[in-house]
Amino acid sequence: ALGRCAGGGGYGASYIRGAGVTILGAALYALWRRQNAPADVIEEGVAAGNAGRHDEAIEKFNAGTVINPNCYDCYDNIGFAHMQKKEYDKAEEAYKKAADIKPDDAAAWNGLATVYNAQRKFDEASKASAKATELSTNLSATGGAGAGADAMYNQGVILCNAGKVAEAKKQFEAAVQANPAHAEAHYQLGMALVNEG
Repeated sequence: ALGRCAGGGGYGASYIRGAGVTILGAALYALWRRQNAPADVIEEGVAAGNAGRHDEAIEKFNAGTVINPNCYDCYDNIGFAHMQKKEYDKAEEAYKKAADIKPDDAAAWNGLATVYNAQRKFDEASKASAKATELSTNLSATGGAGAGADAMYNQGVILCNAGKVAEAKKQFEAAVQANPAHAEAHYQLGMALVNEG
């Protein structure tokens, strides 16, 4: 976990597959595969990353970017793999590329917030997290129930790590309101209350 606030936190990031794959029919999935890196390349990268073989995962996802230079999922996962290796400059570069490809997707902005938070660049982390929160909140308003809770939680962790406990508490409260089942937000809210005195 990357969060330092009250010993908890982190962003719950993990290797992901193509976001739309699970909701597409077989014909649409085949089209998606042709337009993106082949699913087997992504799946092999995901498997390698989940097994802790981050260099191999990066290799697989990079192969995907050769096939499709605009493979958002490849760059997002490359960023995550570099984060696991604490290669923050490379992670930042990959997340920025992912955000360039899909500027309206919160995941890359959350990734950037994670990179900056790990480097204790709290102003940059806060800006990236605010963008992720904005995008996630828009998703929530259009039917992605609770989508903003993780982004608000992340913002709270960043603020807490920056020593802004009162502001962090507001973000944790908002995360709990957006998703009452968000256990980490409940915990961090409790820790913020303890830290306030």
